[in-house]
Amino acid sequence: MESNRRSFIRMVGAVVAWLIAGTRRALAAPSASVPRIHEQTRNTPFGAMGRRRPSRRPGPPHKPYPGMEVVALPRPATGGRSLAQVVRAALKPQPFAPQVLSLEELATLLHDSNGITDDAPPATARVRRRAAPSAGAQYAGEVYVVVERVEGLAPGVYSFSVRDHSLRRLSSGSSLERVVEAIEVPVAVGDAAFAVLLSNVFGRYSWRYANRAYRYALIDSGHIGENLRLAAHSRGLVEACALRFHDDALNELLELDGRHEAVCAVHLVGRAGNAESSDTAGTRRDWVELQQRGELAGRGPVTERYHEATKLVPAQGAKIPADPGSRASEAEIDGARVALPRGEGGAMTTSASIRIRRSAREFEAKPLSTAELGFVLAAAQGNPSLERAPGVVLDVVVHEVSGIPAGVYRYDPKAHALIEVRKGALRAPMVRACLRQAMAGSAAVGLVMSTRLDAMRSPLGDRRYRDLLFEAGAIGQRIYLAAESIRLAARNLAAFEDDRFNELLWLDRRGEHALHLTMLGHGD
Repeated sequence: MESNRRSFIRMVGAVVAWLIAGTRRALAAPSASVPRIHEQTRNTPFGAMGRRRPSRRPGPPHKPYPGMEVVALPRPATGGRSLAQVVRAALKPQPFAPQVLSLEELATLLHDSNGITDDAPPATARVRRRAAPSAGAQYAGEVYVVVERVEGLAPGVYSFSVRDHSLRRLSSGSSLERVVEAIEVPVAVGDAAFAVLLSNVFGRYSWRYANRAYRYALIDSGHIGENLRLAAHSRGLVEACALRFHDDALNELLELDGRHEAVCAVHLVGRAGNAESSDTAGTRRDWVELQQRGELAGRGPVTERYHEATKLVPAQGAKIPADPGSRASEAEIDGARVALPRGEGGAMTTSASIRIRRSAREFEAKPLSTAELGFVLAAAQGNPSLERAPGVVLDVVVHEVSGIPAGVYRYDPKAHALIEVRKGALRAPMVRACLRQAMAGSAAVGLVMSTRLDAMRSPLGDRRYRDLLFEAGAIGQRIYLAAESIRLAARNLAAFEDDRFNELLWLDRRGEHALHLTMLGHGD
């Protein structure tokens, strides 16, 4: 008995020493290379790497900006095109026309990006459901608007107050040109009506999720930004997202320190110009294509240091080499193929899908049809014009889909087909890999977004990790909305034990790593 007790004590001591050493390594990480960032943000059998601090939530999940001028926003409008129409449309780059948008249009897009969508009175819940999901309902994201051409609203910089659906004026005067100048390759996007800058207050996640917070924060930006893009296109507007921007310039515009809170995404919105008569149309198209190919160019909490280390500074004329890319070829997988129907998708509007979106509380023991799965996958990744940061691949863990054996499949978006990776029932192993979360086994399928980190050897590699997390969030959001539009349910389960999860899906055999996971099925 005594020897067993000593053995147990030694084992516990070894585990504690391992955790302390891991935390010290995370805090002392000298660089922010992609493999190191991913390694230090993984989950282990003992939880997330790194230190959780402080011991409780650091303030409310929104910035109040007391004393600033308040601009009330009108109620968001209804209508617009269906989600099925928008995700199937060819969202080609278009120039902006220097035209005014209405205040109602701005209010609708802000609400559908990250506004409060539940009907509960404010007094009944401290944290209310929003248009975009958030890990643990911590809501690290903030939304800022740089207004240039909005009817009834003076040009200036505003903070979107989620709690009361209003704006707080942070500064007056035209500032859109400062946003345009901060883009790595400035083009004629100055005709946009407004810019939306998405930031993250990293401490809202790191207090609870330690280093893992960095993944969640960037994925959140992808959720919010995808809502904005789909909502804008559903109303006939143009939206552009700049992945490459000079961080310090935009943080300075918003008076952010760039560490505790930093800009993570830049979107521009306006009316469409005439592509045929515009001299800037070709330039803008080239900019988007270069961006998609990746050809544009301390101490403290780990989450903040990673973002600081991957910021973009003025290139000063230096040409950034091409990124070799990171998308695994479906040709590497030689399993049997399962052709999928595309599904109808229904007539639910994009805004309606956003406003009823919720994270499933439980899943029913009911199979998906191949048409249901086909529609969700087509919405998630079937339209190549939806892709902003190439390199994210989609695997499907089938628990129960009519006519498709249980197992792991790679989605081939070009052929709209599943490629068999491995067969077998994986409900119990999925639950274990997802830190004992029961919904990993009770949903009909799991949709896994992954990438290859070993391909990121160019100077863009560190920055590109941000882009891939952003892309994973956008794909996850389309899964959520596609599910809602056909009366299914979805839930993010991004808290998984990385090594076990990668091994279960055989990702490790191809040098791939999981970034994000969304479960799908019938449920509430």
